[in-house]
Amino acid sequence: MDYQERLKNLPPEVMTAFSESFIFLISNDKVQHFPARDLTQAEMIQRVKEKLGEAVTWSLWQGFVIAVNSEETCVAVLPKYHQLDGF
Repeated sequence: MDYQERLKNLPPEVMTAFSESFIFLISNDKVQHFPARDLTQAEMIQRVKEKLGEAVTWSLWQGFVIAVNSEETCVAVLPKYHQLDGF
């Protein structure tokens, strides 16, 4: 299943859990989140690249900024951001 299908099929519980205080990682077999409450935008970008690798594609999905790794196997959702400015 490609990342767009995974996002489309997220359970309602995950969608409800999206919070500006976390970054959510969505892969083929799991959804994880890690704290991002006090991170600046630059720090958040750095954390995402630590998890996904340097080559990420930034875009918008359902009003949230997302990052997709180069293999398109993992997606990071950043509920804190709603525009691509600075990404």
